[in-house]
Amino acid sequence: MKDLIKEKFGIHIRELSPYLSYQTFQTPNSMFLIIPVSHFSESELEELYYMSQYLQEQRDPYVPAFLFTKDGDLTFEENGAAYVLLQAAPRFTNRSVPFGAELAEFHQKGRGYPYEVKETTRIGQWKELWGKRLDQLEQFWIQKSQSPQLQPFEKRFIESFPYYLGLTENAIQYLADTELDDQPQSVDSGTICQQRLTCETWKQEPLIKVPVEWVLDHAARDLAEYARSAFQQKQDVDEVALFLQQYEQVSPLSSFSKRLMYSRLLFPLHYFETVEGYYISPESEQHVYENKLDHILSQASAYERFLSGFQEMAAMRSGGNVSMPPVNWLKRTP
Repeated sequence: MKDLIKEKFGIHIRELSPYLSYQTFQTPNSMFLIIPVSHFSESELEELYYMSQYLQEQRDPYVPAFLFTKDGDLTFEENGAAYVLLQAAPRFTNRSVPFGAELAEFHQKGRGYPYEVKETTRIGQWKELWGKRLDQLEQFWIQKSQSPQLQPFEKRFIESFPYYLGLTENAIQYLADTELDDQPQSVDSGTICQQRLTCETWKQEPLIKVPVEWVLDHAARDLAEYARSAFQQKQDVDEVALFLQQYEQVSPLSSFSKRLMYSRLLFPLHYFETVEGYYISPESEQHVYENKLDHILSQASAYERFLSGFQEMAAMRSGGNVSMPPVNWLKRTP
């Protein structure tokens, strides 16, 4: 890889080191990330390149630049795998802006993105994507239910799936009702979001907002995934309330945004990712997903309480101005 980068970019590398899941190296003035991109199409990469260009023009100091090879190519190959090289400024300073406010400012810049996005957009697609994912897992569940020999993980999957099927149907219905009953405002237009925002996503120093982790979507995507992550780490509605307060001081949320966020929290993405992850992982890594599933199932009642508490908190924070229809069966959770 060192020789290849010297050949393709004319940059001499002393040593490679890890940053998140990527390989990196540094020069006196820059930090470089070597990003695998074989799973992206050329048009997806082009869209992400233009998004990063736009955010650099908006003076976001944490967005890196895509570097082109000496031959003018966006990607380069090693052993049949495609990569891009990103160049970031090595900023090690602590950030003074609260995370919620920082995310709101990022979303505000992203809403001004002027170009059409086709490949990396998820706007208006949640219902279809969730329904497709549910159908696939349900077919798999039916098939596994008829299997005479099952691993312990598979038994727990078979027992738990009907509950999460019901939760997913609730999420899809809540989203459908939101789109029927509520009107999107200007703040509800598409923006640049993380594929999966967690409590840890922007805590790394130096902070680098990696473009290959982006999609164009509603801001509620990031808000809901942050809240889900906060539950998984601390089960703390108060931390989520503080985060939303910081966010709304910069960019107030519409009732459509809040209902969209709640529908996404109802969708049990953490369950789907765990079951899917188990079956696509090598056997040596499956124990990670076994532990994850055990944890999710043991926290099911706590997640119901979190959903109920989140709905009440979001309704209270709006001072009665936002209609957040409750999911009545969640109220029965002690």
